[in-house]
Amino acid sequence: MPKLTRRNFLGLSAAGTGAILLGAAGCTNPLDPTGGADIAADVAAMQEMAQEAAAELASDVIADESTLIANMTQAASHFVQTLDAAQLAQASYDFGDPERFRWHWTTPRGFPRNGLPLRQMNEEQKAAALALLQSSLSESGFQKALDIISLQQDLGNDPELYYVTLFGEPGGERWSWRWEGHHLSHHFAVLGDRVAMTPFFLGSWPTKTEAGLRAMSVEEDAGLELINTLPDDLRQAAIFQNDTLTRHVTQNAAYVEPLAPVGVFYGDLPETHQPLVDQIVQTYLHSLPEIVAAPALERIAQADMMQVRFGWAGSLEYQRPQYYRLQGPTFLLEFDNSRNGGTHIHSVWRDFEKDFGADLSG
Repeated sequence: MPKLTRRNFLGLSAAGTGAILLGAAGCTNPLDPTGGADIAADVAAMQEMAQEAAAELASDVIADESTLIANMTQAASHFVQTLDAAQLAQASYDFGDPERFRWHWTTPRGFPRNGLPLRQMNEEQKAAALALLQSSLSESGFQKALDIISLQQDLGNDPELYYVTLFGEPGGERWSWRWEGHHLSHHFAVLGDRVAMTPFFLGSWPTKTEAGLRAMSVEEDAGLELINTLPDDLRQAAIFQNDTLTRHVTQNAAYVEPLAPVGVFYGDLPETHQPLVDQIVQTYLHSLPEIVAAPALERIAQADMMQVRFGWAGSLEYQRPQYYRLQGPTFLLEFDNSRNGGTHIHSVWRDFEKDFGADLSG
């Protein structure tokens, strides 16, 4: 794989990721209290609405950040217009409300969410919600979100317990919105003509379904390939403890600071291995629209990519408990696959300065 640059990133971003994988056959769960057939039908319906949402915006060319914001604002305003007064009240908060910084990755049963869930929307409202999500992510980011949602049917969870929450009025000087549910948390903040899209959380359980879907294959495989193919001395330097951490360190903190420096510097990796780090970074940033992700990539490079560290804890084997992290001067990526025998991924991308649009408020 070539080194990650603005040019090849934009090319990959334009390429997209192919067909939607929602609604894979044979993914019902006998423990599902609502019935596997109902869940499969829900996911199939969401697939159709997602395809319609993608088609509506497929021809849009995001030339600059203002175009992205305009598309997001239009989609959010349309969503608002589909709601009745009670639904709008349930979905809405002031921009400065502490709720904007309250987030989690677990199921709504484990951590109650505020906002309006898909389950309480009619078909038009669900389509508008999915169109809003599609307008706010890259094609691959939207696809990954759908893949993560589809995994809920394997767990016997309701795939419509994903919540849309609005902060401020779309189109105002300051507004924000959130899409959140099990293993998926995306935050979008608009202040004037600028936008922020971190933190974001992506998770996958199972890591591979019976139908063969792997929602986070690159994130898992590139890390394993990197640690297992390093020369012995660098592998030992990268491993900062033998046992996995059991969870990601930063949890659901509103803001984070750099963690203790562990592992090996990117600059000390062989040139044959640096592309694996590039691939991991690219895969996460590629979830965001290219007009947001490309400057983020440039910022990482300007802060000195050579100072990014790769650290590992836990097993070196596939589907065994493990954890890794990448940390540079501007960002932290935590990837934890410690649960359920190494088949349950939690991962989070944090920006030390830009999370929740902190750098835009000055």
